[in-house]
Amino acid sequence: MLVLTGENALHARGAHAADATSPSGVDVVALANLVRAQARQIHDLQARLAAVETRTRHGEEPGRHAVSHPASYRPGTTAGSSAAPARLVDAALRPGPRTVPTGAQQGRTAPPAVMTAAATPDGWAQPRIGNDGTSIHMVYPLQAAPPGSLGAVSAMPSGSSPVMGVESSIPYSGRTTKVGGLILKWGKGLPEITTPDDQYSFKMRGRILADYGGAFGSRYQDQNVSRTILRAVRLGVEGRAKQLSWVFEGDYSDNDVTVVSAYATWSDRMAGHLVEYTLGNKFNERGFDGSTGSAESVFLDRDIVANAILPVKGWYGLGGAFKIFGKSWHVAAQITGDDVNSANADQNLRDDLTYELRTHWIPWRNKDGLIHLGAWGFYEDVKPGAKFSQRIRILARTDDAFAARINTIPLANSAAGGLELFGIWKTSWILGEYGVRHMQFRRSFGDVSFGDHTGTVQAASVQAGLFLTGETPNYFAHTGQWAAPRVLDPVTDGGWGAWEVALRGDWLDAWSVPGGSRSSSVTAGINWYLVNYMRMMLNYTHAHVNNKSGPYPGATGGNIVGMRMGITF
Repeated sequence: MLVLTGENALHARGAHAADATSPSGVDVVALANLVRAQARQIHDLQARLAAVETRTRHGEEPGRHAVSHPASYRPGTTAGSSAAPARLVDAALRPGPRTVPTGAQQGRTAPPAVMTAAATPDGWAQPRIGNDGTSIHMVYPLQAAPPGSLGAVSAMPSGSSPVMGVESSIPYSGRTTKVGGLILKWGKGLPEITTPDDQYSFKMRGRILADYGGAFGSRYQDQNVSRTILRAVRLGVEGRAKQLSWVFEGDYSDNDVTVVSAYATWSDRMAGHLVEYTLGNKFNERGFDGSTGSAESVFLDRDIVANAILPVKGWYGLGGAFKIFGKSWHVAAQITGDDVNSANADQNLRDDLTYELRTHWIPWRNKDGLIHLGAWGFYEDVKPGAKFSQRIRILARTDDAFAARINTIPLANSAAGGLELFGIWKTSWILGEYGVRHMQFRRSFGDVSFGDHTGTVQAASVQAGLFLTGETPNYFAHTGQWAAPRVLDPVTDGGWGAWEVALRGDWLDAWSVPGGSRSSSVTAGINWYLVNYMRMMLNYTHAHVNNKSGPYPGATGGNIVGMRMGITF
């Protein structure tokens, strides 16, 4: 039995190479070197093939860019050709005294390109290659990657599905277990079950976000509250069968059970680009913070643009969505009605029909930074109602009373849009967002006439942050939104985890709306990521709000200290 234990062991055996022959006269050491050289050649060819296929998938000609090779690679030599293995075969099978091959014969050259996400010159993730030579599945690196790459984070945002070409989550450790022909990938506390060819997978998913907030400083005593809440308690499942993926997830917070994600996605290619077709109840894409789930937002709550410029139907909608992805951009379109938890079915009401569109583009990137540009918009046709009201929390979810309130006549329709500007430089990031919503109110409802009223809501936010421990900012370039960072020194390995500091300013003007409001706030935050999927958060917010009507009219100010323990699996 021959055991290959690496280059050092083979060198140690070199002193006895003359005796390292089989009874048939075959040089065992030479055969070992042959196997190693051929393995390197195979890895090199796989990496080259993966790079070509990646560029072809993104609409580029296969020969447009040079393929990265080891520094010592030359056609016709060592692992880059069949010449060296051929010489090793001759030496191995030739009877007589044996000598250990040296130099090129041993294949001691710079390591060939390994088939990982970092193998390509631009750092883009590589697809895994199946037995038939086709691309099966995108695999991201298990280490911090340049911010301009698809692998800049260790996991897709938790609201995404495990589509073809993108894994929804990646174990932070490389541990796997094989049971009855299936592979269990251990990472976020629970295993992901996959088949050996990675064509089928199944896993549990969920999140627990436990918040505390202590508010003070308002002239209304009811707004100065100290409170604990479960911001989110979710449990669900997700699976993938080749091109078909699906997600079902329920939320159990606020003493109520609701369905959040419940959809199926079919992934395919169109003109060299990855595309997704989705049907079901799905989280909407609307702005940078607005497209991010509660488990990934940098602060305890999303910015004012996401919270204020919101369709009547809310954050989720039941309908259809289409997405197409390029190397540095994506476009998402959705047509949805109210989500599955609305009262429409019981009361025989029509849906609030909403048309949404979002796109992002990365015009510049290098190994240290990138620039992200984004735009989005929606139009909604609202069903008749007795009135329109909106409560926009300004401090935190633990203080419902301190809010910008819009209480007015029934809404007929509204059109909204926004812009995003995001940038990364090494371990720092900055994000600016602006959104505006023009609202057309109903002239009458039943026998009551309201006249012709319109109003406009504007919101803006600027935020910035810095990782003190060297992590890449938690940006997911594939869809242009927040995700989980790759923690370089996890607490579970005896490290300090990842530490991030952030600052945000928010501004809202809805004064032109009947029963409108104005507000402004500043929030400072510290985030401690123990591991990729668990963090502790501390926020302080100082805010002002002025409501035209509602239970707390007039101007007031307030403060809150908020904390969160969050885990996502």
